[in-house]
Amino acid sequence: MTFFLRLALLSASLLSAPVALAASQQDLARAADASLSEAERMSSFNRLVMDFATARPMLEATIRDPNADSRQRWVAARVLGQSSSKDALAPLLTMSADPQPAMRAAAAAALGDLRDAGGVERLCELLKDEAIMVRAEAATALGRCRDERGARALEAALRDPTNFYRGSSLWVRARYVEAIAEIGLRSSVPALVACLDDRDPAVGEAALVALRKITGMNLSEGRTPAEEKEAWRRWAAAQRF
Repeated sequence: MTFFLRLALLSASLLSAPVALAASQQDLARAADASLSEAERMSSFNRLVMDFATARPMLEATIRDPNADSRQRWVAARVLGQSSSKDALAPLLTMSADPQPAMRAAAAAALGDLRDAGGVERLCELLKDEAIMVRAEAATALGRCRDERGARALEAALRDPTNFYRGSSLWVRARYVEAIAEIGLRSSVPALVACLDDRDPAVGEAALVALRKITGMNLSEGRTPAEEKEAWRRWAAAQRF
């Protein structure tokens, strides 16, 4: 390659960079524009994911900017999560400590999309977040990561007093059970059996579904709900976990 050809290619690259950046900024704005159809928003979102290498600096700057449009920050986080790039982990971890609960929730969801083992510890911490919406997103994200650390943290969260209010179970506990089912470890069976008679019927029902999914067995045939629960207790007592 001649010097002049290299120079021409470099010049073309430098000239095209601002154009590519402007296109990415436009796609971010369109993906976050609630007045557009879902198809239009998703088209822009998917272009950002495909052009992540180009859009990355702009996306990272957006999620780090507390004064940026909140919908654009949410979209930027989800694009990072869908990127499958190791470079997405650090900015998402930073965003997971954002003062706004909605942004922490977006970061948690994106970490679940990314499925990087480096984000699991932070997701476990977010199960104790003051905002229930953040705890819920963290639980779902841990289910997607399918890491044993997540299963243990979810089991502990089920017993955490902060997930009860005036003695009543908060709705997020059922989400914890669903996430345990997604992780799918047989070692979680004792914790799920303990949930069968939970004061929250939604938790008990989710535990039954989780037990069926993890073990591949269904003990409901020919049994009442109470008899099925007892069958699960007998079965679990005979196992080693």
